[in-house]
Amino acid sequence: MRRALIALGLAACASPGFPPGGPDDPDPPALLGTVPDSGALNVDPRREVVFRFDEVVSERPSGAAELRGLVLISPRQGEPRVDWDRTAIGVRARGNWRPNTVYTVTLLPGVQDLRNNVRRQGATVVFSTGDALPDTRITGVIYDWVAGRAAAGAIVEAHTSDSVIYVGAADSVGRFALAHLPPGTYRVRGYADANRNRDLDPREPFDSLTLRLTDTAEVELYAFVHDSLPPRIDAALPRDSLTLRLTFDKPLAAGQSLDTSQIRIVRADSTPVRVMSVSLTRPERVQAPDTARRPAVPVPPAQPDTAPVAPPRPRREPPPTEITVQVLPPLEASTTYIVTARDVRNLLGVAGTSRRSFTTGRRAAPAGAPADTVRPPPAAPPAR
Repeated sequence: MRRALIALGLAACASPGFPPGGPDDPDPPALLGTVPDSGALNVDPRREVVFRFDEVVSERPSGAAELRGLVLISPRQGEPRVDWDRTAIGVRARGNWRPNTVYTVTLLPGVQDLRNNVRRQGATVVFSTGDALPDTRITGVIYDWVAGRAAAGAIVEAHTSDSVIYVGAADSVGRFALAHLPPGTYRVRGYADANRNRDLDPREPFDSLTLRLTDTAEVELYAFVHDSLPPRIDAALPRDSLTLRLTFDKPLAAGQSLDTSQIRIVRADSTPVRVMSVSLTRPERVQAPDTARRPAVPVPPAQPDTAPVAPPRPRREPPPTEITVQVLPPLEASTTYIVTARDVRNLLGVAGTSRRSFTTGRRAAPAGAPADTVRPPPAAPPAR
């Protein structure tokens, strides 16, 4: 009898069928609905916002340490309280929702199921604890100005004079929208949130401006690192015997006028070299990324009425980081020089003086002669 039971158990284990957990499911979680519905008025301040999905979602999302990292509440009201209930994600503000306030609760892309299928779309609920939704909107694009491309996933905030902060996130091509804000004066600030802590940290690029909102406003933000240190020469590279290219460690103010008195070049024995002209080197524009490909880091989708057909092109050129210097007589081969740049300004207008030594390479052989060209050696460390 015992042998028969064991045989039956083995036969059951060998029977065909789906593995534990059901059949393969390649689809990410689909949003079934929200509570309250988007556009709801007079919502109970004690109510929880719920995003409900068609399957169990993981407590560990993609692109964030926890589900709370995927939630934006606008206006900001402390860290959101986020609850997981298998097929639902509940969101509350710290304390109750404020009375007579319009809220936008955004669930960013990154929700995934138990098979790690990641949802690439976000979801938004707009509701009011009062009886009106203002028909106002601040829209725009934020760029990484130095890189010359959109700042995908950047955080954009609108600050009121009484410290209320409305917040949103840019999509994969840098577009953003902050809707249903009370009319008034706002300081709009956008920044690349590299560490995803929803706050502007030192060395993170940002831009800001002030505007008066009555109904709609459209802005462009050009984020850059606001560095209080002056630019320094990072490298000095002879392009040929008459041309020297100076590369700086930070972007330069594009509107500054340079003259030959600001650049001084001397040989190691202090023999001066005459500088004939000095000019900012126009940077090459970076090619826009292929937005048809899925972004490596999930970012929120564009609002339906602002979804771009193609990535927006910045109106400003990227700031320069190089200066081109023309000299005469020609630089001598295999010779060490010291170049000094004075009163060169960064993007904040901070000016400084820096110095760098460099050594020229051997001259190229004349046409028809045996090749005898060597590349210039690496630039020497900065002269102190």
